[in-house]
Amino acid sequence: MRKTILISGLALAFHLPPGLAGAAERPAVLGFQALEGQCLEVVAGKDDLTAGCGPKVGIMRYADGRTGFYFLLAKDRMLTFSGFAKGGDRSTYALDRVIYNDGTSATKPMVASASGACSHGDPAKGPVTVRCKGRTPQGMVFSATFRSNGKPPKQ
Repeated sequence: MRKTILISGLALAFHLPPGLAGAAERPAVLGFQALEGQCLEVVAGKDDLTAGCGPKVGIMRYADGRTGFYFLLAKDRMLTFSGFAKGGDRSTYALDRVIYNDGTSATKPMVASASGACSHGDPAKGPVTVRCKGRTPQGMVFSATFRSNGKPPKQ
């Protein structure tokens, strides 16, 4: 429950670009899904965080079309990939932002512009693999892969 609240709070706080994070109007959350399964890989720069990756990944959709993929990690760390669906198919997303909370401060995660993509199949039809990979303009690479257990996502 604590991690779900943390996801929701960080998702709302860091949905907007850093300069607008205090703005009164934020896009409404249209839906949240939690997939359960196995985290296969998480990398943040040179750090392999796979061993601390939890058995859930969160997918949050916003009214402005943005989608965030939230990978929960040990020691209150979280890696989020954020972007927009390509072509409206809702299975491939073009990233424009990576958010990394290293667990040392819940109020100051690293928010960076990034290019890359996330993709996944239809979780209502069985097991799916969520794959995200992004690169900052400075060349730092972030990636995560998660395989769901095939059960319908929790809302």
